[in-house]
Amino acid sequence: MRKSRLLLLACCGALFIAGCTASGNETSKESSEPETEITKTIESTGTEATEPESETEPEVAESESETEEVTEPESEPETSSTETSPETAVTPPAATEIDPGIVRTDTTLYTYDMMAADLQVIAGRYPDHLTLGSAGTTEDGRELFTVGLGNPAASRSFLIVAATHGREYMTAQLVMKQIEFYAANYETGAYLNTPLRELFEQNYFLIMPMVNPDGVSVSELGEAGIRREDLRANLRVIFESDLAKGYTTNDYAYYLKRWKANANGVDLNRNFSPGWNTVSERSAPSSDFYKGTAPGSEKESQALMNVVNGMQHLQAVISYHSYGDLVYWQYGQAEPLWTANQVLAQHISNHAGHYLAGYSNEAGFTNWCIIEKGIRAVVVETGRVPTPLPLSEFPDLWQRHRYTYAMLATAVSTIN
Repeated sequence: MRKSRLLLLACCGALFIAGCTASGNETSKESSEPETEITKTIESTGTEATEPESETEPEVAESESETEEVTEPESEPETSSTETSPETAVTPPAATEIDPGIVRTDTTLYTYDMMAADLQVIAGRYPDHLTLGSAGTTEDGRELFTVGLGNPAASRSFLIVAATHGREYMTAQLVMKQIEFYAANYETGAYLNTPLRELFEQNYFLIMPMVNPDGVSVSELGEAGIRREDLRANLRVIFESDLAKGYTTNDYAYYLKRWKANANGVDLNRNFSPGWNTVSERSAPSSDFYKGTAPGSEKESQALMNVVNGMQHLQAVISYHSYGDLVYWQYGQAEPLWTANQVLAQHISNHAGHYLAGYSNEAGFTNWCIIEKGIRAVVVETGRVPTPLPLSEFPDLWQRHRYTYAMLATAVSTIN
């Protein structure tokens, strides 16, 4: 089955060209200007979703949605991806691809500090191909890094975000590996016989590899992952509250390992305006599901909205989450955005082998992008087992999503 997925790479661009329709977000003509040199700078740009399983039932899928149906990828209706182990599904990169080995993939604990160090190395090694920036800082003082890849003057742009939920930190590792891969193969790589340089001269990708670094640090390192003493003490308070209310029966260490929220105990994927008033799972800070005191109350949420508001010619937003092997695209949007978002989701499904799902939860970031901004946006649920994902899941994630940016850049040329 994995071989059949790889064959999709040869036709995914054609599928998208055949299927794409107009959306509410206007696309300009392709830029014919040569790429301008991008230097390594720290830019102040002023700059998702999914999982309702119980803390005591980690085996339940983390889809967070009120899904009415799940549609299998068109290319492989005969079997579920869960039937093939990631260890046997992996194919090595082509001989022409470069893997500098900067981003480690031999550990599940890919921490914020590792990411920050890797970003400096990658930006220093490939200064002409990407720009390192910041969308702000978190409550615990961590940088919300952004990476610009391609031509910032291009007439088409995309936003890629990951690790909105703490325990879904493998998505940050995946996105960091994508950044490294495209930077290293910028000059010599190709997709469907189109040079990567050409694709990136005509498109711009802005990437936030770790939207919730405080939450990631809690899930990976426990209480020691938080720097501020008052925030560390508050973690214990939140735990005791959830324990008393029956939201968890786990011990403190495992409770923190399963942490989704930010350092304030706010679920960032319930902190946006569309449907915020209807969210009622938790009424106080918690490890997950608490929506905050108001829409956009959290620094990370504000950073995401600022990033979107600052981007030009934005074609689509891809938000990586875990888990479920699904693509969420329905948010009650009107036409033509309903069809346009469905087409986007279908071709990501065809490209990466994920199933199409129904409605996602309210007050998420992608809800806001669609309802408030009129932009195509989907949630891609990676992984097939409960989070935090084990190391054995990464090779399959990488095989599926190594070429996702190139696929988007190739296909979007037909979207008006």
